[in-house]
Amino acid sequence: MKRCLLLAVLAACVSLPVRAQTGGAISGDSSAAYSISGTVESAIAGTPLDRAEVTLSTPGFQGTQLDVVVTGETGAFRFDHLQPGKYRLAASRRGYIAAGYQEHEGFFTAVVTGPGLDTTGLRLELPPDAVLGGVVTDDAGEPVPGARVRLYRQVENTGDSRIAGAGSETTDDTGTYEFARLRPGTYFVGVSAAPWYAFHPARKLDASGNFLPDDQQPHSPLDVAYPMSFYANATDSASASPIVLSAGDHTEIDLPLHAVPAIHIDIRIPSPDSGHGIATPQLIQNAFGSEEFTPPGLTEIAHSDGQLVADMRGIAPGHYVLRQFGVDGDPSRTATLDLSGNQIVDFASAAASGVDVSGKLAMISGEKFPNRTRILLVPSGGTGSSPGASVEADGSFAMHSVAAGSYEVEVSAPGRNLAVTQMDVSGGTFLGDRVTVTGDSPVLLAADLASGSTTITGYAQSNGKGLGGAMILLVPRDPNASRQLFRRDQSDSDGSFALTRVIPGNYILVAIDDGWTLDWAHRDAIAPYVARGIRLQVAGQKTLALPSAVEIQPR
Repeated sequence: MKRCLLLAVLAACVSLPVRAQTGGAISGDSSAAYSISGTVESAIAGTPLDRAEVTLSTPGFQGTQLDVVVTGETGAFRFDHLQPGKYRLAASRRGYIAAGYQEHEGFFTAVVTGPGLDTTGLRLELPPDAVLGGVVTDDAGEPVPGARVRLYRQVENTGDSRIAGAGSETTDDTGTYEFARLRPGTYFVGVSAAPWYAFHPARKLDASGNFLPDDQQPHSPLDVAYPMSFYANATDSASASPIVLSAGDHTEIDLPLHAVPAIHIDIRIPSPDSGHGIATPQLIQNAFGSEEFTPPGLTEIAHSDGQLVADMRGIAPGHYVLRQFGVDGDPSRTATLDLSGNQIVDFASAAASGVDVSGKLAMISGEKFPNRTRILLVPSGGTGSSPGASVEADGSFAMHSVAAGSYEVEVSAPGRNLAVTQMDVSGGTFLGDRVTVTGDSPVLLAADLASGSTTITGYAQSNGKGLGGAMILLVPRDPNASRQLFRRDQSDSDGSFALTRVIPGNYILVAIDDGWTLDWAHRDAIAPYVARGIRLQVAGQKTLALPSAVEIQPR
C-alpha cells in the first residue's frame, strides 16, 4: 500500500461519531457480506488494549473514514457488512503510538476483502510511546532555563541510515525538558543556551569610525558563552553518544553546560546596491549534516570607510558557516569559519561570496522542456537554504553565491514527474543525484532527465500464497542511477501491490520479508536480493501489470 501519513489521513477524513464495539453494519446492501475483525494489542507485551479507537477507511492519502469503534476489555474490534475491496485499518490509544495495520515507516498493509480471503483474527499492534527528558545545568550545577534542546533520530526510510532532526523543546524555569510520545529508535540530544550572567562589552571605534585594535577593546571576565553541546559532554555532533529508546522507556538524560571565553567577529559588508537595507549575517553550525542557526549574544552594525561593519559578540569557539542572504537582488554571501579567537571577515572578497553553479539539462526523450521547469539544490541534511534557478528553453541554468556543501539535485515542473537519470560535474564531486560544492571554484553540471508516470501492479507471494507486509522495491539496473528512480511499496493482505510514478527505464523488482531496516539505496546491502529479482523494462506506458507473482525473499 502506498505510503500514507496516518495523522494526516485521519485529519483529512470525514468525521463520524465514535461508537463502542458492537459489530455494527457499514452497508445495508445484502451483497456486502464481508467482515474485518481482530484485536488491538500492545506490540511489546502482546496484551489486549481496551479504550483503543479503531478506524476503518478507504486507502490513500485522502481516504474517506467509514467507521470508528472503541475496543473493550478484550481489545476486540469488528466491522461487518463490507463490500469487497481494500480498506485501511488504524488504531490509536493514549500512551501508545498510533499505527496502521502492519505499518512500517509510513507504509501499511491494506486489508483486502473478497471471496476466499480471511480477514478475521487480525492483530493490530501499537507500541507504547517512549519519553526522553532531563535537566540542563550550568557549571555550578544550577538549572538553565530557556535553553533550546534539540532532538535527533536515526532514520532508515531514505535508503541509507542517517540522522535527522526530530523536534526541539525549551527548558522551563527548573531547567527541565521533555520529549514525549517518541517511537522506539536511536536518538541524539543537543543543547544551546546563553549564560544568564554573560556580559559582552561593546566594541569601541576610533575617530574615523573604525574598530580599535583588540588590545584596546574593553574586556570582561563575564564575556563568556556556552558552546553547542551534545550528550554526553561533546561539542560536536560527530562525537555525540547515541541514546537507544525501547517502546515504553522513560529515560532521563541530564545535559551540563560549561561556559568558555566568548569570541567577537567583525564582518565587513559592502553597502547594498539596492539601497533597501541589508540582511543581518547569521551564524550556522552543522549538527548531523543539518544546519542549526546559532544566534550570537549581540550583533551591532556600524558604518566604517564606506562599508558596513557587523560586530558579532558572545560566540563560543567552534566551526561555523557565516551567511548573509541577499536582499532585492543583492548577492548572498557565505564564509566558513574556524573560530578560536577574535576575527575579521571581509564579505567584500570573492572567496567569501560562494560560487556559481551553472550548466545544462537535457530530456533524454528529445522533447522540449515543460514550462516553468526549475532546478533546485536541496541540502543533503534536509535543512538550510536551497539554491534554485529557472531552466531556460535550451536547458541552461545558472545559480550564484552557492555555499559549499552537499546537495541533492531536484528538477520539477508543474504537472510533470521528472527525475535525474545521470549526471556529470566539473568543479565538484557527485554520486547519483548528489553533488558536492567545495566552494573553491565554480561548478558546471550536466544532467539527463526523464519524464513519465507508470504504475506497476502485481502480487507478492510466499509458498504459493499472497502475503501482506513485505517490502516491494523497484531498483534501477544502472548502479550509478539516481536515487529518485527507486520506488517502494508494501504488499497488502492478499499480496497485491502498486508502484506509482515510475520513470521509464530498466529495473529489477524484488520483494523482501521484513526488509524495512535495509539500506536499500546501497547496492551492496541489496545485492543478494537483486540477484534473484525480476527484470523489468518500463517504456512509459500508463500501467504495467506483472504476468506472474513475485516470490518474497526472506531477510
